Amino acid sequence: MLNEVNFDLLDFDSQESYIKRLRLLSKTAEIGEWFLNLTTNTMAWSDYLYEFYELEESFDCVSIFQDADFYSDAEKAKLRALMQQTQSTKTDCAAEFKIEMHDGRIKWHTITIHPIISGCGDISGLYGILHNITPQKQLEHANNKAQFLYRHILDRLPDELIVLDKDGQHIYTNQAAVYRKKQRDVLRTNDQKARTDLENWIPAAALDNKAVIKECVVSKKSVTVEEKLTNLDGTEQTHLISIHPLLDDSGATEYLIGHSMDITAQKANELELQRLAYVAEKTNGIVMVTDPERKIIWINSSFERILGYCPEEVIGRNPASFLQGPETAAETIQEITHSLERSGTFSGEILNYTKNGEKIWLYLNIAAVYDDAGKLINYVAVENDITPIKMAEQRLQMAMEKERELNRFKTQFVNLASHQFRTPLATIRSSIDLLDLKMESADLNPSFISLFHKHKALMTEETLRMTELMENILDIGRMDEGKIELSKKNCRFKQFMDVFVQSNVESNGQHRKLNYHFNAPDKIISIDEIVLRNVLRNVVSNAFKYSEGRPSPELTVELNKDNYFVKIRDYGIGIPKKDQPFLFQSFFRASNVKTIPGTGLGLMIAKRLILLHGGDISFESEMGNGCTVIIQCA
Repeated sequence: MLNEVNFDLLDFDSQESYIKRLRLLSKTAEIGEWFLNLTTNTMAWSDYLYEFYELEESFDCVSIFQDADFYSDAEKAKLRALMQQTQSTKTDCAAEFKIEMHDGRIKWHTITIHPIISGCGDISGLYGILHNITPQKQLEHANNKAQFLYRHILDRLPDELIVLDKDGQHIYTNQAAVYRKKQRDVLRTNDQKARTDLENWIPAAALDNKAVIKECVVSKKSVTVEEKLTNLDGTEQTHLISIHPLLDDSGATEYLIGHSMDITAQKANELELQRLAYVAEKTNGIVMVTDPERKIIWINSSFERILGYCPEEVIGRNPASFLQGPETAAETIQEITHSLERSGTFSGEILNYTKNGEKIWLYLNIAAVYDDAGKLINYVAVENDITPIKMAEQRLQMAMEKERELNRFKTQFVNLASHQFRTPLATIRSSIDLLDLKMESADLNPSFISLFHKHKALMTEETLRMTELMENILDIGRMDEGKIELSKKNCRFKQFMDVFVQSNVESNGQHRKLNYHFNAPDKIISIDEIVLRNVLRNVVSNAFKYSEGRPSPELTVELNKDNYFVKIRDYGIGIPKKDQPFLFQSFFRASNVKTIPGTGLGLMIAKRLILLHGGDISFESEMGNGCTVIIQCA
């Protein structure tokens, strides 16, 4: 070593050798020295300081602490304070400093300042020793950075992490454990009992502290305990705490690692599952749980009672493989598959088979169950036996089909009978007219002629009534068979109503006319004239019929929101309140019509025709005070 630096061993104690050795030692130890003469304000440096600051030897070393930009303002202030402290206390003072090189590199050093005291006790100078600690700081920074990363990760864990030594003394805890301990401390403020570190950080272990330590340290086994804590708001939390021994190279327990996990939600889920399992077991419906591949993992007792299969026969099997049969609809099977793939749910009916081969209709409610990560873990199916309902539906369907067939037969019979009645009715009317003509030319007794005309009037009236009844029945038959088709055409509505009013007067008695008022703008609208005329005629004929001997009925046309409304108001006998709900039913006649003739079909036909036309009909009436019928002509 000495040969490498050209030391002359014979001259080892010489001044030159001493200076060379001092320089080598300073460089190797990375230590420099300086002296500040306070009297002359001059400074002397050792060679290493020029190397540390990377300066030329011509640099004025006095300015290093004042004008040089190695030190930040804060560092300069700290250095001046250190010098002032040394002078004021006349003791050695030390501090750590950071400098920034011109290329951005950072260096750290310590400075220890010794006061130089004169014989009279005054401070004449300051002697400083600078030690380069950059490598140590860089290593420390790297270690701190690594530790910071680990702490950063551990402190953000949702679970508690606790490190104790083998005697149960606390060494490290993450933020979750600190927060949990604060919760416990708040809840036990009145409990002044002295506790060990293990009991402070893991209260559940206090139940049998020595046993926990012994099992972990001596037996080298992990211990798991549950801790329950009731919060200030009355809610209860449950934590699962595991204590694990950490062994050294020789196999002896060196540390205890405590891990605590909040299982409150898990406990609640377990309790809920227990309740659901109890309910599922007691319910009358079938409950079945499958895995994601739809293989059965659990069934309730109703499954065996209703379908006949015991658990040993179905666990691990796909229910479709033994419940579905030849008449199970393929469309339903596809719908179940597609619905579960799309939304994870299905609700609907399916035809299945019991163990003994009997058909059974089930209403299914299937739902997928996912874990917190969104992974499918189960399917739960709840099935109810709806076979009695389906059988009742089938019987009802058969009964309805029979009723429809009977109605078709009745309609065909009525149509046939109506058509067949037309011919004899026409013959009767012709014969009456011929007899009337013959009576005028024959020389008969006046009393007989009077009797003849009396009965002729009765026959004519009844023939007309019979003809009207047949026409109404034929209209009903055509509506039931859907044979009435609208043929709407554009026309001026006022012209249509004018013609209708002129041609509709009272057919007998007073021969009254309608009091007609068209209180609306004239517009061209699309209507089926035949259908609308038939509706109006049925209503107007009733207005005349049930107000005989009273003021003429009124017909008023108004326009509201582009729709014409026709109001027919009569001053007749009115309709009793109890009869009004049934007014538009077939063959219904009010209880106060007495001997006034009628079929009870006119308003029913008018209602069905106006609805077919796209309009509506309503009425207002009081007993003895007439009736107002309102027709909306859409």
